[in-house]
Amino acid sequence: TIHPGTQITIKTTAMTVRPTPAPQPSHIPTGTYTVSLGNWTCIKAVMGLQLMAGNKKQKWMEYVVVNPNATQTSGSCGMVQSELNITFSGGFLNFTFVKQDPMYFVSKIETSLQLSSEGMLYYAAIHEKLFTTKLGNS
Repeated sequence: TIHPGTQITIKTTAMTVRPTPAPQPSHIPTGTYTVSLGNWTCIKAVMGLQLMAGNKKQKWMEYVVVNPNATQTSGSCGMVQSELNITFSGGFLNFTFVKQDPMYFVSKIETSLQLSSEGMLYYAAIHEKLFTTKLGNS
């Protein structure tokens, strides 16, 4: 029985689900990576590198910026196919460049990343025609 003048307060607990904020753009330093055979430079790549690793089930994403001053570059020069290999603390990136007259393109990008925060090793490879350009261009 409710008596006149009695106040009833009903508390509701509603959870507000907010979208996960996108990461703030961070400065990605640009490096110059070259592969040469004697005096001939077959690959010169000027780029900034950022890798993303995530877990869809746990809904987290980690971004790793590669410091060009803390990398080692190697590779090979060929008449049809050349390789650019970039290693850094915790991983590597490998690019395969192909010359197919009248074009150049990247045919494969392969990466491995060890995340110390998660103790996980991530590996990915893309086999596609990427960054296609005519001979003599870049």
